[in-house]
Amino acid sequence: MKVLRGSDAGEWLQGRIPTFGGRVRDVAGEGFEAYVRVMHPLRGRRLDWSDRGSGMVPSVVDERRWTWAELASALGRTAHPLMQWHALAREAVVRWGDGWEVDQPEQGAFEPELFARLVPALLEATSTPDDAVVGFWTGSSGLHPGGRHVMVATEAAAGLEATALPQLPMIDAGIVEAIAAGDVLALPGREYVLLGGALAELADPDWGFAAGVGWWASFRDPTPQLVWPQDHAWLVATEVDFDSTLVAGARGLIDAVVAVPGLESFEVGPDDDLTSDGDVVNR
Repeated sequence: MKVLRGSDAGEWLQGRIPTFGGRVRDVAGEGFEAYVRVMHPLRGRRLDWSDRGSGMVPSVVDERRWTWAELASALGRTAHPLMQWHALAREAVVRWGDGWEVDQPEQGAFEPELFARLVPALLEATSTPDDAVVGFWTGSSGLHPGGRHVMVATEAAAGLEATALPQLPMIDAGIVEAIAAGDVLALPGREYVLLGGALAELADPDWGFAAGVGWWASFRDPTPQLVWPQDHAWLVATEVDFDSTLVAGARGLIDAVVAVPGLESFEVGPDDDLTSDGDVVNR
């Protein structure tokens, strides 16, 4: 992917996202046929607090992802498209007497492995698959040298043997320069540095390492807040303070996203508020 200096590629969104707020349209834009909310998964583990002589207490005896619907059911409630963690769980970590505990979801980050599952449906819904734009929130610490011991990938560094380079995050110098110069996309409440490339690149969960966006070791962070094709057929948007990702586009695309295996998705409307109480329905 290459760094796109300026805001030209994203100016179409400035008219589609007129305000900064908690409604679906404030994040995923106006004027699309349909919208879907893809929930960020929950991480659960079962702990064993008995001392087996190893000195490691507690020990993790099982781990798996939980869906929001599974958690709601375990709590005796019913999940719905606008549910919020604070209303569903009412605490940062939910614990049961059998040792299971479930963490609140990650905000502002859609896991690359999960995004990769979306790519086939997204490819089918655009006429410009080789011309996509990816936007990163400029406030991410991973995009700023020194914020997380980030190494700027200069030509000199690129010429070194891989074994000679320290195991630190790598970031493209063009990203640093674009942010410093203000050559970014400004939308209400947020600014984004833009990269351009083929949509198929995002089908590889490791794509960010080659893109120089600060990924390193097992850390795939930051992740994109915005992705769209040049024909503007759809938008994938992850607000940095939200626990879910929104996809906006034609009816066929939204139906396809809901059907993607391994994703927990709920159709929503443009005026739905994702910051309201969002309480779940008690059984």
